[in-house]
Amino acid sequence: MKKLLVTALASATAVVCLGAPGAQSSAGSRDVRMLRTPIAAGISADGSLAVVATGCGPREYELYAWNPLRRSVVSLARRRERRCYGSSTGEGIWEAAIAGHRVAWVAFAGGNYRQSWLLTASTRRPLATVQLTDMKDRNTDSGVGDWVGNVHGDGSLLVFNTWSLCEKSEDTDSCPPGSPPGFHIYNENLWRIVGRHKRLILASPDEMTVLAVAAGRILVRRADGSLELRGADGSLLHAFPFRRREVRAALLDASELVVLDRASGLTWRVYDPASGDQKRMFRAQKNAEAQDVERGLLVYTVGRVVHVLRLADRRQKTFVAPAVPRPDYPLFVQAALEPSGLFYSYPVRSEGRVRFVPFNQIRFR
Repeated sequence: MKKLLVTALASATAVVCLGAPGAQSSAGSRDVRMLRTPIAAGISADGSLAVVATGCGPREYELYAWNPLRRSVVSLARRRERRCYGSSTGEGIWEAAIAGHRVAWVAFAGGNYRQSWLLTASTRRPLATVQLTDMKDRNTDSGVGDWVGNVHGDGSLLVFNTWSLCEKSEDTDSCPPGSPPGFHIYNENLWRIVGRHKRLILASPDEMTVLAVAAGRILVRRADGSLELRGADGSLLHAFPFRRREVRAALLDASELVVLDRASGLTWRVYDPASGDQKRMFRAQKNAEAQDVERGLLVYTVGRVVHVLRLADRRQKTFVAPAVPRPDYPLFVQAALEPSGLFYSYPVRSEGRVRFVPFNQIRFR
C-alpha cells in the first residue's frame, strides 16, 4: 500500500526473469534479499511485489516490478517511454504505485515548464502500456498550472488525483473569482484505475488530496486541513477535524489510521478506521518521516535508520540502511511494509539498493 515518491529523480507475454538488464536480485542470510539497480531507487509495494524506479542513466530511466520471494524482476514500459532527453530540469518518474498486478506511474520532463502524464501497465503484460491522462503543464518554479499525481494502490484499489494550482497576488491572478491571496488548489478530481481505464469517483472545487488507500478505503485531505475517510465509490465514511498544516503525514491500513500531528509537538495519533475513534496517542521521535503501517506495525525513518514500531507496546526493531549518498544527491531512504515483509530502499553512490526482510523475521526486543 505504500506508494513510491521520487521527487528528485526523475512483449505480449510478461517475461519473468532473474536479474533483468540493469537490475540484479540476490539472497543474503536468513532469506533477507536485495535488489541492485542503476542510480538511487524509490519503491512502492503491495503484497509480495515492489515497484522500483530509478533516475536517468545515460539514455533512460528504469521501472521494475520485483518479487523477492520468487527472485524475479520484470522491466515495465517500452524503452521509448523511459527515454531521457536531457531536459534542463530533469525527467523521469515522479511517483508510482502498485495494486495487485496493476502499476500506475507519473512520468515528467521539461525545462521552464514541466509536463507530466500518467501511465499504467500490468506486471503480466509489462510492455502493454496505456497513457490515461493528457499532458499536464505547469510552471517549474511556481508550480502554477495543471497536475497529475497522488497515486496510491492496495489490493484491487488504485487511485490518483488531477488538479490545478493557481496564484493570486498583486502581480498575477490565475485563480477562480473570489479566491484570497496566495496559492490555491482547485478543480481536484479523484480517479480510480480499473484495468486499462480510469473512472471518475469524485470531483471537488478545491483540495481533495489522496494520502493513502487500504482495504477498500481512501484517505483524503481537504482544503481546511481536515481528513476524510471515503469508500472506494467516493462515499464519506468518517471525517477527522484537523486544521491546515497540522497533519504532517497520514498512513492507512485495514485496522489502523495513523496520523503524524505537528500541532503541539510531533505526535502519533492512532485511529480505528472502522469506527473513527482514536485508540492511542504518543510522542514521535524528532525528524520522524512516516512510511507505512501494516498489521499493527508502524514504519518510519529517521535519516538512514528504518524503525518498525509495534503499536500495542511501542517496542521497536531498527534497520540501518548502509546508504552512501553522492555529493550532488540527497540521502533518500524509503520503506514499505506488507504481509510478505519489509522493503526499504537507499542510494549507494550512483546505484540503488532495495532490501527485503520477511515479515516473520522482524523480531522485537
